[in-house]
Amino acid sequence: MESASDLNIELITSPANPRVKFAASLRDAKARRRENRFLIDGAQSISVAIASGIECTEIFLSQEALDLPDDQIGKLMKLSEALGIRCRGLIEAPMQKIQYGQQDQQAIAVAIPSDTSLKTLPSRSNITVSPSSYELFLVLDRLEKPGNLGAAMRTADAAGATAVLLSDPTCDLWNPNAIRSSLGAIFTVPIASGAWSEIYSWLSERSVRCFAARTDGKEPYWGIRYPSKTAIVIGSEAHGLEDRWKKQEIHPINIPMFGKIDSLNASITGSILLFEVIRQRPTH
Repeated sequence: MESASDLNIELITSPANPRVKFAASLRDAKARRRENRFLIDGAQSISVAIASGIECTEIFLSQEALDLPDDQIGKLMKLSEALGIRCRGLIEAPMQKIQYGQQDQQAIAVAIPSDTSLKTLPSRSNITVSPSSYELFLVLDRLEKPGNLGAAMRTADAAGATAVLLSDPTCDLWNPNAIRSSLGAIFTVPIASGAWSEIYSWLSERSVRCFAARTDGKEPYWGIRYPSKTAIVIGSEAHGLEDRWKKQEIHPINIPMFGKIDSLNASITGSILLFEVIRQRPTH
């Protein structure tokens, strides 16, 4: 396995290094927006991101990772060399400066956000022009917590969702918590973000039928025959879905609950509903 010296990796020893200070600043949402950059924590997530087409501009590796690289770090080092991504080694103090809280990551990357426009979504996903093709969308309306977004992305990845649509999101898509909790799924599932009206119009134009998860819905989710083009719409835990998702064309569905709490985590709700849609579809 190649060592740091074999790859001529610079070793940074000061937390005041300009590259370290720049990376540390990206823990703040304002800096991410201003610089159009974000951080990816962990060798596995970085590798998944690169494999999914995310452009990484530099990778920081802990001195421990450089001295005794495991298979994941070794593969990442070779991948970065092949792609011309600059790797920098950090001793403990500067590595701690760019890490989050008590996280002990051996690799942290600076990356460029990908396109999340509705306009480019067809070219970034397996959406086709065929009216008989199967399409499954997860719409997250005004989702607030990055951790819930990341967990919902894992659900969408597991369900093979066509895309995740963020309707008027209030949390930052590139928040490190969202990325970390997604375990890389935030890079593997196509994402589009926009105003709820834009997303609803886009789905309607594609003849995608929307099913809105509501605690006051009258029909249980298992009593529906989901069409080939389906969108599951889920609101935030704090406020649920707003009345704008009560259009006549949007079918309200309910997950019956038998306890004293009438709310489920958004990712759990998404899991139940997405996998019911999948269960009904022919096996390919």
